[in-house]
Amino acid sequence: MKIKRVHHFTIATRDAQAARATFETLLGAQASDAQAIPAFGVQALQVALGDTALEIVSPLDTDSAVMRFLERKGEGFYNLALEVEDLDAAVAELAARGVRVSEPVEPGPGLRSAFITMAATHGLSIQLMEVARATTPIEEAPVSAAPEPESPFEAVQEAVHPLRQSRRRHALQSRSRSPRLRRSTTL
Repeated sequence: MKIKRVHHFTIATRDAQAARATFETLLGAQASDAQAIPAFGVQALQVALGDTALEIVSPLDTDSAVMRFLERKGEGFYNLALEVEDLDAAVAELAARGVRVSEPVEPGPGLRSAFITMAATHGLSIQLMEVARATTPIEEAPVSAAPEPESPFEAVQEAVHPLRQSRRRHALQSRSRSPRLRRSTTL
């Protein structure tokens, strides 16, 4: 399993907006707008912290994992999210080792996520994340773009030219290795 980075760490709160004000003041950082994540039954917002983020979540209803966590333990650290290169491969690798992992879900556009059972992590909730990266125009552009031919004849010549060059090189190399051909070329 290739872990790329800490994607975010999450704190569970009863009121994400109140926690937002606290952490914006405390850290001097701007938080994102809150978004509902129905797949997890939470409202979430993020405070950027360098290459990672603090995610602040609060339950959307009384029947969610975050609400059960809050009832058992109160507000505080909820989970660590690790970005992996290939979520399916990570889940398969852990399953092969006998570790229980939840089925991957898509909590939002371009994101896939699965949770490792806390029994395997000494009580730490670890979320594995796969982030689909959008390609930039630079990544989509060919390495060396050749100009388009002006006529069909030119297109054929351009396609044949490398083949002719390759055949010429091969013929010259063969002649220089063959004593008989070398003698015949000196006449």
